[in-house]
Amino acid sequence: QRRVHGYACHMDSRLNDLNNLVMKLDECQKGLSDYLETKRMAFPRFYFISDDELLSILGSSQARAVQEHMLKMFDNCALLLFKGESNLIEGVQSAEGEILPFNSVVSAEQVAVERWLNIVLVEKQRTLRRILKEATFHYARSERVEWIGKYHGMVAIAGSQIWWTFQVEDAFRKVKQGRKQAVKDLAQKLSRQLDALVSEMDKKKKKKKKK
Repeated sequence: QRRVHGYACHMDSRLNDLNNLVMKLDECQKGLSDYLETKRMAFPRFYFISDDELLSILGSSQARAVQEHMLKMFDNCALLLFKGESNLIEGVQSAEGEILPFNSVVSAEQVAVERWLNIVLVEKQRTLRRILKEATFHYARSERVEWIGKYHGMVAIAGSQIWWTFQVEDAFRKVKQGRKQAVKDLAQKLSRQLDALVSEMDKKKKKKKKK
């Protein structure tokens, strides 16, 4: 067996053959890298995952192949919500279980993965924009604790910040108009809202302990 190996290694042009194989392998690797780069340029969030992970997505005919990589590509979007066994995407779910139903269903049927993922991204942004506008509109017309419980966490934070900014600017405007207690009144109102929220959180903690 050693003689056979030795003969094979010392055959004429063997080194050239091996060098050619290495060169062809490098060409294949470059071609693969260029291909993956085109996919990443089409959907830049593919840059957040490795080549092997991207290949596992591109090499699968199943839209659900992206599920295990969602958290790397989308901030705190753990899962796509498919309609039954179909390739229709109805929304996304966070790692905490918070669900965002889309305004419009996104189809991943017979569409390149980078294309329908872009559509998912746009639909997610469009849906959040609508919900944020709705939440901001209803803020002043709702009891704050109930309002917070009705909307998604980040929507409640963003809506609260919008209204806080408006209320502070409005209080300063009132001070300029002669209402010197305006800022103090606002501070007291915000303190009451905070106390109500803390009280509500305490109630929920007590209910969890009982369970």
